Amino acid sequence: MGRIFILLISLTVFFSSCQWTPSSWWGDSLSGKKEKIFRYDRLVDEFVSLNSFSSLQRMKTEYPVPTRLLIEDVLAVGSVQDAHIDQRLRDFYLDSTMQVLLEDVHNEYTDLSGEEKEIFSVFHQVKKANPSFTIPFMYAQISGLNQSIVVGDSLLGISLDKYLGKDYPLYKKYYHAYQRRVMDRSRLVPDALFFYLSHEYPLQEGRVYTLLDYISDFGKIHWVIAHCRNITLEEEVGFCEERVRWFRQHEAEVWRHLSGEGLLDSSDLTMIRYFMEPRANTPYVSDDCPDQIGLWLGGQIVDHYMKRHPDMAIGELLRMDDYKEMLRESGYHPSDKKK
Repeated sequence: MGRIFILLISLTVFFSSCQWTPSSWWGDSLSGKKEKIFRYDRLVDEFVSLNSFSSLQRMKTEYPVPTRLLIEDVLAVGSVQDAHIDQRLRDFYLDSTMQVLLEDVHNEYTDLSGEEKEIFSVFHQVKKANPSFTIPFMYAQISGLNQSIVVGDSLLGISLDKYLGKDYPLYKKYYHAYQRRVMDRSRLVPDALFFYLSHEYPLQEGRVYTLLDYISDFGKIHWVIAHCRNITLEEEVGFCEERVRWFRQHEAEVWRHLSGEGLLDSSDLTMIRYFMEPRANTPYVSDDCPDQIGLWLGGQIVDHYMKRHPDMAIGELLRMDDYKEMLRESGYHPSDKKK
């Protein structure tokens, strides 16, 4: 059974998902497009703005899975089998607010060649390390401020309207500042890479996972992406200097707290979210603790581990999932650092 992950805001995808059965839906006609981000958003716009029957037919015959996902899961306007679904889809995008959003996406994303180059560079490095890795068909869409990323078997969809900048006026009506922080164009590439690689190298089903497992697993994916892009972990995750400074100053005491209270072995997903997801702060630690400190700690564990295992290939690292062993072999003991 194939899996589709739908990303609302950052890490929510790991705690709720829906599924679909995979098929070679793109066929030979799209084989040459797998090195591009297909502008499916423009195809939909042709259908909406021109009431183009030919565009609608292409949506249904050449891109049936993105079309079904858009209608049934992303926009949730009905079923592709509904008699009047075509008009319902047009009505959705002809809304005045949506028209402004469409225009702003068109102006911001006239070209995606920079993003394509970065994303496919990482994918090719992963495939070189693991020949069985599948480089996905990628496409852009406009979700009406619903989902940001859609990931499935050999499929990666990106909602451009969720990456218009943290100061985009429409965002300020619906999102908190900490949510808008990850809705910037600079986060498009990291999000696309992170969630596709997480889909391809998932935590296995049938096991109970702990906070240590989650922070290490997330840290592993982020470390690989940072390594392939030749940037720092802080840059890859999107941490500003102020947050990094706080993390470094308080890393030891936070680690002592998690270790001493046994929280690293906790499988409580509500508690785990406190350390992983974007939020105003992490009150579980302190009122001034920045959010997503779990990503920082996980990244440090993996970074320490890889410094001790410099010959390990990224393909081998991606397949590793014994995170207690990784922690032991990493030598990561921030509580032992001298203040």
